[in-house]
Amino acid sequence: MRPIDGGRAAVAMSALSWILWCGDALATEGGGSSKALGVDTVMAGVMPPPGLRLTTFLSGYETDKTLDADGNPKPGISDFHLRVEAATLRLQYVWPGVELWGANVETRFGGTAYVHSKLSFDVQTPGGRVHRQDTAEAPGDILLGPVLLGWHGESVHQIAGIEFFLGTGAFDPTALVNPSRGYDAVGPAYFLTWFPNDRIEVSISSVYLYNWTNTRTHYQSGQEINVDYGVGYHVAPALQFGASGYLYKQVTDDRLNGQPVPGGNRGQALAIGPFVRWHPSDRWGVTFKWQAETSVRNRAEGNRFFLQIALQL
Repeated sequence: MRPIDGGRAAVAMSALSWILWCGDALATEGGGSSKALGVDTVMAGVMPPPGLRLTTFLSGYETDKTLDADGNPKPGISDFHLRVEAATLRLQYVWPGVELWGANVETRFGGTAYVHSKLSFDVQTPGGRVHRQDTAEAPGDILLGPVLLGWHGESVHQIAGIEFFLGTGAFDPTALVNPSRGYDAVGPAYFLTWFPNDRIEVSISSVYLYNWTNTRTHYQSGQEINVDYGVGYHVAPALQFGASGYLYKQVTDDRLNGQPVPGGNRGQALAIGPFVRWHPSDRWGVTFKWQAETSVRNRAEGNRFFLQIALQL
């Protein structure tokens, strides 16, 4: 699933304001990802049992920094603040009695039911400092995984497939914040969970994203690697503590009207923070996560929070 990536909105819209004030007609969308960062960090590679599972993600992102390619505050921008809150639902259906190449088969669908974003900053223009602010509140985009394959071993579990990120939410190229990315993306995804013993869990999820062009801005964000990770320790059968986070790296340049953007505008971020998971039953569990960003380039640097509730229906 993909709760709104606040860092992407921050960089994109602050850059939009700066370019508009400088008299340019088009605006950069900045570094970021259609996939929410830091979501799949616990039991990522373990496909649920046959039937339907619902996971609810309540997420928040807050930042007062937007950084350039050298990791310094973006020039011309001051008093920057962005806050994003989102509620996202993911449905996973594992087909009973269906196997392919020794794997169980899952279809997943997710949507961001609610996004509230608030952005404010001052921008330095030739005529002096100007205050800019905006608020957006609407449903967001959609995730679709038509066929994912899940293999189960004694200590290693894996999931692989193709995920589609559909920019179905509202997008206004003149707005400072948007609930939608404004374009579609697709990429191969791979999830792994390893249990070296009864108490320790190591999980990794990864996706390589190809982004389509935003037809309303004629801007195409570069290809990206997203890796979520988590390492947990069971202090009791139903209680787990650990650390989780993500690595985000844009590996090709952004393009505007088919031409590379000067400097490439490649985004980068690394995040880590603690989590706690309570799962008294195989049928439900609750996870709380806090992830702080560092090593950021061409995007906002902030803190991300998740409350995840999983329920086997």
